[in-house]
Amino acid sequence: MKKAEINEFSRLKNMNKETKNEAKECLDMIASQVRARISHCVEEADEYARDMNEDYEHFFCWHSEDMYKVQLRLKIYRELQKVVNGGSLCETLGWLNHTVEHFTDDLIFGPIQRHNTNASFNTAHLLELEVKQDTIKEFRAMLYRIKDGGTEK
Repeated sequence: MKKAEINEFSRLKNMNKETKNEAKECLDMIASQVRARISHCVEEADEYARDMNEDYEHFFCWHSEDMYKVQLRLKIYRELQKVVNGGSLCETLGWLNHTVEHFTDDLIFGPIQRHNTNASFNTAHLLELEVKQDTIKEFRAMLYRIKDGGTEK
């Protein structure tokens, strides 16, 4: 091997290490954000559970919808956590982008209201749409920070 080829090989090898380090940093950033979101949701859910156990009637009238949305958020972020824990930045970014696209399609092309005879079912559908809107914003912000090199804006 010529000296120029060895230098080029060495340069490419170092670039590959840098790229791997950047990917790991991005994945670590996402993992940290996901852990923080899950922790916040769990704290909220615990608080609502305490309220529910103290005075169910008050909880049902004032907090049941919020509790439902917290549980939906927890489900979404726990799914994301499984993907992130898989260790692949490419897979994680793919999952985030797919979820944003899927939720956007649901909001644009799906029904705004369900016409079920069960009022609670209809309310749950509307709350799910709200959570999807919020999730799209949160995931787009994550994707933007990754694209922007991990800097918070």
